[in-house]
Amino acid sequence: MAAIMITVGMLAEDGDANLQRYAEGVIPLLHQAGVQILGRYQGLETLVGDDRFDLVSVMAFPSIQAMKQFLASDDYSAMIPYRNKAFKFIRTFACNPL
Repeated sequence: MAAIMITVGMLAEDGDANLQRYAEGVIPLLHQAGVQILGRYQGLETLVGDDRFDLVSVMAFPSIQAMKQFLASDDYSAMIPYRNKAFKFIRTFACNPL
């Protein structure tokens, strides 16, 4: 069963170059893993709640196991320093369609 990954984040003030490097490294890995990128969005305004997000991404993985394997892979792990410098904070959720 496909599993949906939703990531929300607030970019670091000086994180643009690191975000670009992170995306350049991760997007090809996602395609190799058979992941479908359903959307990447820029957060505009918080309408309910207090959190604000600069970036929201939604992806479909073949399964939750594939998602966990991807995140644990050496290739993805090599991108984590760029991710950590690109974002002030980031949260990633595994979801199933209702």
